[in-house]
Amino acid sequence: MRTEGTTARDRSVDVARALAMVAIVVGHVERGLSAALLMPSDTAVTLDRVVYLVHLSTFAYLSGLFVRRSVVRDGPRLLMVRRTTLLVWLYLLWSLIQGFTRVAASSASNTAITVSDVFELWVPEGQLWFLPWLIAVTGIAAVAQPWRSVLRGAVVLTVAAVLAVAVWGFEPLYVFTRGWALLLPFLIGCVVTQSRHAALARHLPLVAGAAVVGTAVWLWIGLTTVATTPTTGGDVRTTATVALGVVGCTAGTVAVLACAALLSRSPAAGLLALVGRRSLEIFLAHIVVTAGTRVALVRLEVTDLWVHLLVGTVLGLVVPLAVASVAERLGWTWLFGLPRLHRDPRRIGE
Repeated sequence: MRTEGTTARDRSVDVARALAMVAIVVGHVERGLSAALLMPSDTAVTLDRVVYLVHLSTFAYLSGLFVRRSVVRDGPRLLMVRRTTLLVWLYLLWSLIQGFTRVAASSASNTAITVSDVFELWVPEGQLWFLPWLIAVTGIAAVAQPWRSVLRGAVVLTVAAVLAVAVWGFEPLYVFTRGWALLLPFLIGCVVTQSRHAALARHLPLVAGAAVVGTAVWLWIGLTTVATTPTTGGDVRTTATVALGVVGCTAGTVAVLACAALLSRSPAAGLLALVGRRSLEIFLAHIVVTAGTRVALVRLEVTDLWVHLLVGTVLGLVVPLAVASVAERLGWTWLFGLPRLHRDPRRIGE
């Protein structure tokens, strides 16, 4: 494996992206089923907690890994211009696509919306809040540059940790206000960098132990406690639930990264890496697919919970991959990147 600044890819990063993306799709399938009263409330709450403890924190960390390389290569200003241009375009485009799809399907959806709702772009559509969040945290990292010294890193991470605990579990409504508990794992990724992460991923005893211990702690907290997750659940938060959430989130994120390092050595690595490389396409398109799948299955009188979870998740992954492939063949670079963009826009956070 080559060091930071070269073109070699660390496959464990792509696999980790894939695992996090599968969890994101499962989470949105679960929430759709819960809102449609197709899933028992206790099952939905537990599954929601298990999933939301890890998926976005993993993505935040992975997104931070490549920031130092980008700052060194492009400089802070050019990096922010490029990233902001891409993410603002995708936010606007997919807010309209997702919003008008919901308007068209209002009679069959869990929550009906109007055309005027679609144009309230200061209120993010579903998962799309993550795009402006990426702009904001990249700007913070580009200015603070916590990787430049141990002291600078310690100060920046301490401030981010205090902020994370303060806002843990809160889910504000407006653009740029959500997800600030995730600034900490993002900045940790900035400090670790891709090259150090790759070195850790090659340390087999370390990742094996982290996978076992991290998974055990994460599942214990997710399945048996009322831990508050980083970006939701703040309406019932207490000191104890936040503490449990922080431990569960940390353990779960470490577990996902460690499992990814192990799986990157397996025969399944190729397929998982493909999903990871296409994480942006899946992230943008999957909610439209999962919602449509749920509606179609209900109209076919399919009510089995596990069928909904399996089919919704599989199609939520496969259909965006197919759409991305067709878009590439047609030259529709604007669907998942900027029009006539010559750089590869597909990897969130790179």
